[in-house]
Amino acid sequence: MTSSQSTTITTLGLDELGTVTGGTGAPAKGQAELRQLAAQYCPATYAKFQGAAQITRPMGERCLDEAGLGMFKGRLDQYFPKK
Repeated sequence: MTSSQSTTITTLGLDELGTVTGGTGAPAKGQAELRQLAAQYCPATYAKFQGAAQITRPMGERCLDEAGLGMFKGRLDQYFPKK
């Protein structure tokens, strides 16, 4: 970042975090790639949310759980806590 750029930080409440979609403006291509992966690895979650306009973090977490990776992520968070 150069000195001429500015950054605006907005604080979100915990209840608002579940509504954040697409990270920092995930392009449509990224959404399409995620949908393809979901169709392969978590078909039930994909079927439930295939009509959603945006993929959200909670949808991704549900997919990871269905694919059996949620337990791994939980252990990863336990051993490498986010600060």
